[in-house]
Amino acid sequence: MRPALRRSLLTRLLTVYLLFVMVVLLGGARINMLVEERLRSDVQAADQALAEEIARETSLQLLGAEQALQSLGRLVLASPSEASATLEHLFQAWHDARNDVDHVYWLDPFGAVLVAWPADHIIAGAEFSPPTVVEQALKSDQPAFEVGIVGLASSRLASPGVIVAQAVRSQGHLRGLVAASFSLAELSLPLANVVQAQQRQSKHLMITVIDGNGVVVAASERRRLLETALGELPGAAQALQGQSLSRTGPGPDGQDWLFSSVPVPKIGWAVVVERPVSEALAVVDQFHLWLLLVASLFTLGGLLFWLLLHLRVIRPLQMLASQHQALPASTEAIPTATHQLARQHDEIGELARSLIRLERDGLRKLSELHTLLETSNAVVRSLDPRAVIEEIMHEVQRLVDVQAVAVLLPDEQGVLRVLQSSGHSERYDRQLSLSPERVSSAAVLALNSGQPVQKLLDGSQPSFAYDDGFRAVLALPIISHHVGSVVLVVHRREPRLFEEQEIQLLSTFANYATLAWEHAVLYERSDERLRAVAQENERLYRRATEEKQRLAAIMESMQDGLLLLGIDGQILYVNQAACAIAGLSRTALEGRSIAAFYEALQATGAEAAACARALSRMEPATFLIENREGTQARALQMRLFAVQSEGGETIGRGLLVRDVTRERELDEFKTTLLAAVGHELRTPLAAIKGYASTLLQPDVTWPPEEQQQFLQTIMQEADRLTQLVRNLLDLSRQEAGLLQLRRTAVDPRELVLAVCERTMPPSAALTVAIPAGLPPVLADRGRIEVVLHNLISNALLYGASHVEIKAWRPVDEEMLILAVIDDGPGIAPEELPHIFERFYRASRGRRHHTAGTGLGLAICKAFVEAHGGRIWAQSGPQGTAMCFSLPLAPQSALMALNEGVAEEGETNDGDSNNREGQAHSARRG
Repeated sequence: MRPALRRSLLTRLLTVYLLFVMVVLLGGARINMLVEERLRSDVQAADQALAEEIARETSLQLLGAEQALQSLGRLVLASPSEASATLEHLFQAWHDARNDVDHVYWLDPFGAVLVAWPADHIIAGAEFSPPTVVEQALKSDQPAFEVGIVGLASSRLASPGVIVAQAVRSQGHLRGLVAASFSLAELSLPLANVVQAQQRQSKHLMITVIDGNGVVVAASERRRLLETALGELPGAAQALQGQSLSRTGPGPDGQDWLFSSVPVPKIGWAVVVERPVSEALAVVDQFHLWLLLVASLFTLGGLLFWLLLHLRVIRPLQMLASQHQALPASTEAIPTATHQLARQHDEIGELARSLIRLERDGLRKLSELHTLLETSNAVVRSLDPRAVIEEIMHEVQRLVDVQAVAVLLPDEQGVLRVLQSSGHSERYDRQLSLSPERVSSAAVLALNSGQPVQKLLDGSQPSFAYDDGFRAVLALPIISHHVGSVVLVVHRREPRLFEEQEIQLLSTFANYATLAWEHAVLYERSDERLRAVAQENERLYRRATEEKQRLAAIMESMQDGLLLLGIDGQILYVNQAACAIAGLSRTALEGRSIAAFYEALQATGAEAAACARALSRMEPATFLIENREGTQARALQMRLFAVQSEGGETIGRGLLVRDVTRERELDEFKTTLLAAVGHELRTPLAAIKGYASTLLQPDVTWPPEEQQQFLQTIMQEADRLTQLVRNLLDLSRQEAGLLQLRRTAVDPRELVLAVCERTMPPSAALTVAIPAGLPPVLADRGRIEVVLHNLISNALLYGASHVEIKAWRPVDEEMLILAVIDDGPGIAPEELPHIFERFYRASRGRRHHTAGTGLGLAICKAFVEAHGGRIWAQSGPQGTAMCFSLPLAPQSALMALNEGVAEEGETNDGDSNNREGQAHSARRG
């Protein structure tokens, strides 16, 4: 059922339609959401704009009240007298000028009322209430305000208002306070006007202004004045904190209202605009209605389209598919419904007519194929080429109306001759010869083009077939890329061309005839093919022999030793490298047991027992052995592996022997470096930690001299750590090609004397044998000082009693050679090539001095080679000379040296001080 549904066009179209509807609905929902969000944001923006305008008006109104009160205070100071009558007259004029003022008061410095206007309800000397506004005014030079009711009324209830008080001072002395009560009703009047304008448009709107305590100070409904409404106004608390926002919440009628809140600038109040959500989002509801209407029309139109599609297209297609699942037995068996659909003048009618034509053509082709199958079976019964040709000619005469058939075969020159024929004259069979240049012949054209060619013979050109009475010819090529091609030629006596159906039938038969012809010829040539296969096998054998020789040459050129063993452990092959490792010839190893190789290794000092135990395991393994040749230790890595056939069967084993002495030495050098660096880091760190802890002890007070000594030691150890890191960084820069040099002309004698002065200990015997007048060298003074410092420190460390420094210029060379010579024990000749390598330490250094990283001479080599010079060592049984060369300074550098001796000296001293302590890492090797 499910595969049928998947193959149904109706199901697919319905799926596509539903997907389209889903996409449209999702798109409509998305558009609805975006439009609703935009309309909602527009409504909120409009309410917030209204609230912001009211907030600005309220702020300006209060600021105007404060400024008016400040002006009144200045008028009080300017009045000639502070008598009650004078002030009452002044207050009356100011009160009449402002319609938003309820009362005006003049208070003494303690808050008692002295003068008030209107004065009909005021008791002179009464304390002004609320007292908090008086306290705030006394503490500030600016007006203080508070929302409430003045507590001095005796006969009538005072109106709520904004109480503003201002301290009046003259020459720094407090004269009193002027206070006024501004009517909240006047403050609410603009709000009521806005609300009334909205109500005339049948819209509900409420506007509320609250102070910092949430008390209503202005509202479109005056009954709400001085009520605490902070909890009833969503978003008001955030507006009091300076945020503008809109929120939805329950309104006065219990329905959802939209609350838009904004802060009032500079006074800490907030304005809240309220309106019902149903009115605010009425446009959104209208948009929803239109969107629903469009979706309904779209759905209805889709259903009508789907019904029409099903009745006019899907249902006829289903009927055609169900009635034409198999080819009918005859043309009369074609269903009547198909003929009825074929009368329609649309695509369904065209499809029905095409199906009828296809079924009729299929029935005709089926009949032809049945005939071809019978003829093909007759052709392939024999494997004799001539018998196959005779059968082909016989079946051709049975398939079509022809009177003569011939098969033409090209010879080595490409000339077509009769291989066999039927119905032709003897002259045609013996004398017919068609060269490739005779393009007028149908047979030649068919062979060259690979397509059937037919012609009518009219006697205009000489033709044996025309002479025999034939007037139409058809040539069909039988193309075979394996046994060669032939041409099948048929003739008829009537001057009538062959029909297309006859040509197709004969072409199809020719394809079957081609297979039969190939099988017969290939069978005949089987003996020749067998001989060719034997020759190919011989060629492959020679090639395999050459591959074997090439493989043997590759194994002979290997640097590692290779032994191939049989299952019984007998050595089948050994290369020259393995013979060199064992010290035996190839004839002494091949054909013998692997024990002979073990014995040869044991003779050179190898651990033969451990080697034999490892090799006795059947599984592949990797292990190391060590032997000694005289006094030189050698490490060999031996890896045993299994040799398997293509089927995975183990047919032998192989043994790889590799000399890993150098790798082991490098591992030892790295281990030595880690130990040395760890020691070099641990020693100064321990000293720094110890002296710092000593200085930080709270119960001990050290004298300044000892504190200075401790700090000096900490600084020296820190310099020692810095120098160790600098050595590693300099080597890294030199390897990366980033080592920068500041070359100047440097006097070699002055340079050596400066280094000796800082390096030589008091008890050392050091001689400088550098003649005066040597030309300056072109060098980075700081880098060469490090080189001399390292070499001299090494000489003092390893020398017996005396160190000598020499310098000379070789003849005909633009170089200067400096040498540091000591009288200590010499360096072994085999170690001299390695002492300038990183991490390498000569045996006399490791034997007598355990400290050091093995970087000192490596740094010397890096610095000297960066200058274009070279460094080397000469040593005998007693004494060692460390020599290096530097290029001489050109004439321009000499002139700069003569002009700036003073500055250069100061710079060199500074560089030398910065590079002190290089001797901590200097070791010979």
